[in-house]
Parts: sequence; C-alpha cells; structure tokens
Amino acid sequence: MTRRRPSLLTAATAVLALLLGAAGGCLQGTPARIDAPADPAAGEVPFELIGPNDAAIVVQVEIHGEGPFDLVVDTGATFTCLDESLADRLELPDAPGIGFGAGIGGGGRMRVVQIESLKIGETTAHDLLGCAVDLRHLQDLPGFDVDGLLGLNLLKSFRVTLDFERQVLRLEPI
Repeated sequence: MTRRRPSLLTAATAVLALLLGAAGGCLQGTPARIDAPADPAAGEVPFELIGPNDAAIVVQVEIHGEGPFDLVVDTGATFTCLDESLADRLELPDAPGIGFGAGIGGGGRMRVVQIESLKIGETTAHDLLGCAVDLRHLQDLPGFDVDGLLGLNLLKSFRVTLDFERQVLRLEPI
C-alpha cells in the first residue's frame, strides 16, 4: 500500500450517519452475511497510518470485486461511507431510507446506498448499508486521497484488534 503524507488532517472524517426508514425507525445496517476464514490469523489485514501524528488508520478493501480502495477505519462513523464519485462509478443502488450526516463542518442529507459485497482481507461482508458522501474536502489535502470510511455498522460484527507494532488489523467474527 503506497500512501502519500498530508500536511494536515481534517476532523471531517468524524462523520455520523443516521439512517431513518420510511416509518421513522432506525435501520441497523449491519451485513446480512459475513464470510470469514476459520483461522483468525487469516483475518489479519495490513493497515497504514497516515496524517499528522499518524492520526488515521487506512485499510484496503474491494467493493463488488473492484479495488483496492483505501478506507479510513472510523469507529466514529455510524455507517460505512464511500465518496460519491466512487459510489456512482460502482453504480451502487440507492437503498430505502433517508441519510443525515454531521461532522465538524456541518450536516445535511446524504444518499443511502446498498453495498452488495465489501471484502477486507479474506473476510467478505454481504448486503451492507452504506452512504455516499462528498469527500473532496479530504481528497484535496495533499496526499490524503481516501475513498471512504469503514464504519461501525461493519466493524461491530467483529472483535477488532489493532496491532500497531505489526501494523495489522485483525477481524474475528463474533
């Protein structure tokens, strides 16, 4: 994974996405199915630290068999979010519901999308709700060209271990 270093990291990666169904109920958004290796060591994925003081953890993923794409591991993001241009390029279908996002720069509506498959290492999540957001403000920073945020709706399906010495993230289904 080759990564360029930015001169600063914006706090705008702290996106909160709340998805509301037609009846006003909250959609869970967790994957319908997860295919994971039986050997926990096979669930290890290399990561890279980027930004000032190595403030962001970035992993590579495949979406719908395409990629790799660089996503920031963001436990503060309720949902996995992709840049709007990537969601459009992958032709991700809109999902039912209304998305709202809030970050340091403000808030507003966002598109809710259906991610058929997201593969991280040897683990694949199927039928995952996500959101499409404008990440140009991040991508305009020198060397901070990320494609999205790996959010809590995926991460909470796993015991997540970060090994900073080896720079690997381990995902073990729970």
